[in-house]
Amino acid sequence: MGAVHGGTQLQDIQARNFVVACYAVALVEGDTLLSNKIRHSTLNNYIKLACLCHTSLGLADPRRAPINFIKTITDAVRKFEKVPNRREMIHDSMYEHMLVLYEKYYTKDPDCLLVSLCEWMFLGRYTGFRREEWCNEKSTEYTRITDPLWVGNATRSVAIEDFTFFDAKGAPVKITKSFWCKPLSTLPAKISFVELCIRKQKNNDNFQKITYSRCVKNPFLCPVYVSFRIHCRGLRLGAPPTYPAAIYWDKPTTTYKLITSRQANDFLRQTASSTFDIRPDCKSLTKWSCHSIRVTAANLLHRAKFSDSYIKNRLRWRSDAFLMYLRNTFYTAKDHTSALALDFAPTTADETRPLEAHEQLITTAA
Repeated sequence: MGAVHGGTQLQDIQARNFVVACYAVALVEGDTLLSNKIRHSTLNNYIKLACLCHTSLGLADPRRAPINFIKTITDAVRKFEKVPNRREMIHDSMYEHMLVLYEKYYTKDPDCLLVSLCEWMFLGRYTGFRREEWCNEKSTEYTRITDPLWVGNATRSVAIEDFTFFDAKGAPVKITKSFWCKPLSTLPAKISFVELCIRKQKNNDNFQKITYSRCVKNPFLCPVYVSFRIHCRGLRLGAPPTYPAAIYWDKPTTTYKLITSRQANDFLRQTASSTFDIRPDCKSLTKWSCHSIRVTAANLLHRAKFSDSYIKNRLRWRSDAFLMYLRNTFYTAKDHTSALALDFAPTTADETRPLEAHEQLITTAA
C-alpha cells in the first residue's frame, strides 16, 4: 500500500476499501479474539480504527472510495439487526396448546382475557396484524390517530365497527341483539364471510379491506367465527362501535378493559414456555412478542406454497419486505428433505435411468 503513483491513486483507495470490507465480513462472521459475532455499532468502531491506520500514514480514508464496499457490509448488518428483532413465529404446537385452553374456558368465562387473547391469536394467523393494529399500550386508554387531516373514527387499532359479515351470496348480515346478547358456541349458518377494514396502516394504505371465508374444517380457528365472537363481545360488553375491538371483561373492576401489548407478549411467552418446556426466566422467550403474529402469518402462507404477490396482497405489504420475516423452521426443513428425497432405491440395472450423453463419455473414458 506504499507509494501512490499518479494514475494508480483511484485503484489504490478502491483496493484498500475492499480489504477493509473483507475485514468487516470476518468480524461479522465471528472471526474475533473470543470468536463472538459483533453488532453494527461495534463493527463501526472496529472499522474506524482500521481506517485510522490508513489516514495516520497520510493515505486517503478507504471509506471514500467510489465503490464503498465497507458501507455495503455495514448497511447490511444494520438492516439485519432491524428486522423486527428476529421474532419467532407461533408454532403449530403453540396453537394446539392455546386450543386446549380455549376449549376449557370459552363456555365458562367467554369474555375473559385468556379467551379473548386466544381469539386474537387465531385471527392473527390470517390477518398478520401489526401490533398497533389490534392491541394498545394501556388497559384504559387507547391510542388515537394523530394525523390532523384524519376524518372519521380516530381509533388506531381495529374497532368493533370494522367487522362486516356476509352470507354465501355476498349480502350483508346485520348483527342484531339476538346474535350478541349471549356467546354462541357455533357460527350462525347464514354467515359465510367477514370483511375486515384496517383503517390506519403503517404504509398509509388506509381503509384497506380484506375478506376472509368461513372454515368448516376447524371451526375454532375459523377467521369468520373468531371475528364474529370478537365483534359480538364488544357489543355485549357495551363498548361503542368506534371503540377498539380487542377488549375483555375485567371481573375485579366490573368493566371492560383493553388488551395491552404487554399482556399479549406475556401470553405468547407463557405459551412457548409450557409448549417447549422452557424455563420462565429464559431469555429465549423474548423471541415471542406481538410481532410474532405477523411473522407467523407470512410463514404459514409461504409454507402453503402461495406466491410472493399473494402473500404481499393478503398481508398488506407494498414491497418484498415480508421475505425478511421468513424463517427456517421444522416445516421448511421437512419440505426441503421431501423435495430432495428419492422415492425408491434401484435394485437392478433396468430400474435406473439411462445414462445421458455426457455421462456415457465419462464412463467410456474411465
